[in-house]
Amino acid sequence: MKKGFRILKFKKDKPVFEVQNISKSFDGRPILKKLSLKVFPGEIVGLLGPNGSGKSTLFNIAIGAENADSGNVYINGKSISQIPIHLRSKQGLGYLPQTRSLFNTLSVFNNIYGLCQIHEKNNKKAREQTESLMEKFNLTHLRAINAGVISGGEGKRLSLARLMITKPKIVLIDEIWSMVDPLVVQDMQKYILQIQSQGVSCILTDHSVNTLFETTDRNYLIDSGEIIAEGTKRELLKNSLAVQKYFGAGFVNY
Repeated sequence: MKKGFRILKFKKDKPVFEVQNISKSFDGRPILKKLSLKVFPGEIVGLLGPNGSGKSTLFNIAIGAENADSGNVYINGKSISQIPIHLRSKQGLGYLPQTRSLFNTLSVFNNIYGLCQIHEKNNKKAREQTESLMEKFNLTHLRAINAGVISGGEGKRLSLARLMITKPKIVLIDEIWSMVDPLVVQDMQKYILQIQSQGVSCILTDHSVNTLFETTDRNYLIDSGEIIAEGTKRELLKNSLAVQKYFGAGFVNY
């Protein structure tokens, strides 16, 4: 699925999400080295890099699962670095991990409805939100089925629906295309663009580089804890350091 022309404009003056000079070491080994990046409203940004480059550590710091040694994370210009992990969603941050994290013994409907009730105390409104999300992510026909027996692609759609319950401003999505069939890849691209159409910004990581490039508006390449290249697909593939460190001279861009 190729990303078609969209009229969406990115405002380059006020980022919705910003990481400033984040550093992190484990047992004296530097993992992130004064790393900085910005994401603007409605923008889909790719985060590329080899295993061990620091992508997961950056996500963990952003959601509050790890503390940075130095630096700050901002949403709409407000630092969230001192906010507990369970409260960051109220600031507009959403996170979808690579691992499946559904309530397997609950129905698809209750996987969404149970979380909606936490954020919306009016049961009628919570039910309306649940029905709306089920329709948007093509889950209505699965409403009574336990989440533990739905397919991988269906589980990813359910996870994306749950991600939208808190009406996030920025979502971090980790390896959404791992271990799925080509049709599911296209399906997930469609739903990510649907999320973007609602004005929500995204940061995506994945090793399926061509798929990532088809979906993103701009990208950062991390190597050894540092940003070594930034830009569109075309700009990254013309960057000699990016080719040397990550893509390789034989990389095929479809």
